[in-house]
Amino acid sequence: MKYFLMFFCVLSMTPLVVQAQEARAVLETGQTLVTLNASDQKDVEQDLLVADLRIEIDDKDARTVQDRINKAMQQAVAVAKKVSEVEVSTGQYYVYSYDPNSTPRPVASVGQKPKLIWKGSQSLQIQSKDSQKILDLVAEIQDQGFAVNGLSYTLSNELAETYRDELMVGALKKIQSKAALIAKSLGKSGYDIIEVNVEGAYMPSPMPMLRGMAKAEMAMASDMAVSAPVAEPGKTTVNLSVSARVVIKP
Repeated sequence: MKYFLMFFCVLSMTPLVVQAQEARAVLETGQTLVTLNASDQKDVEQDLLVADLRIEIDDKDARTVQDRINKAMQQAVAVAKKVSEVEVSTGQYYVYSYDPNSTPRPVASVGQKPKLIWKGSQSLQIQSKDSQKILDLVAEIQDQGFAVNGLSYTLSNELAETYRDELMVGALKKIQSKAALIAKSLGKSGYDIIEVNVEGAYMPSPMPMLRGMAKAEMAMASDMAVSAPVAEPGKTTVNLSVSARVVIKP
């Protein structure tokens, strides 16, 4: 067992020894290898408005529920696709049954077969950089009996990439400034950047979820016109980090 432990220790140290040898092989006399890190971030205004809506149907017959959902979704998707610069996608579709009288019943009715109610729902998501088109569409689709699950701004991938490129330039300048300062402090002639690693990310805002209305409220809402909702963009923080291996010249 003692020999096994000694052999294991030798193996575990081998990668570190190899890395050190590789680093020494790259460097010439008088050179110094340093690793530098720099990061930058910026709060930017969100440019993409996303709306998530759903249609809910209750009925005693499962086929009726599905048929009404299918027709409602076909109509809503057709309306949304007529609007340019708007992306449309459908979400989860589910149908289930439940007993509305699930509370304890009198003894005389215990043996009776429960009267099941079928409930179904499907969601629809629309998004666009033209917020007014989304807000008008939401109001129109609400008039068709849909409820809003969520409505929020986020940062599009295209805009996030643009800001990441800007932040990368700034972070690389920080790396260069640090390398120049180290070379000057050590009395060296200059530096060479031999390796760069870039990591960027941004934190999109979560979509707020709205609780469904009670059946009485839904019935009232179906009999009245729905005005267009209001949405204002927020801020998203874009982050970028750069690490670099720098050789300080003699």
